[in-house]
Amino acid sequence: MGRWSGKLESGNLSKWVTALPDLMSLPSAEARIITSLRVAVMSQKCYRDSRPYLQDRLGGELVANRFLILIEAIGEAWPESVKIARACCPHTMPDEMLLLNMLCCARQECRPGFDALICEMIAPCGRDRIYTDMRNFASVYKPWLVDSRSG
Repeated sequence: MGRWSGKLESGNLSKWVTALPDLMSLPSAEARIITSLRVAVMSQKCYRDSRPYLQDRLGGELVANRFLILIEAIGEAWPESVKIARACCPHTMPDEMLLLNMLCCARQECRPGFDALICEMIAPCGRDRIYTDMRNFASVYKPWLVDSRSG
């Protein structure tokens, strides 16, 4: 096979590259989920209990427990390590945004959209568990409950 000798034009590349949002530009409910994810993973690596932080940040014991169950399901099903930023980082990572998109689909009960996001990398059984755990989390996450009632 011959060597590729085409030119890459920056104008063509720019339409495919999309900047990820900063944490501060996200709705507060979504920013809390990302920071909670970061703290929970960091706490687990340091053998610390993240429950007090999660309870305060997410709104109670039940929502914190469901969030930790969700993180466990993702960790077991994901084919490689989920890439997250440090807790203090203002930038979001692609995997963090994917998880938010998955959560939004699960919250809206859009199973086809949820499956389309991860069907090539996670088997149906893993997708079923993650979807169920995301629905369970979304059903008790108060900021979303308030949003859904108001509009």
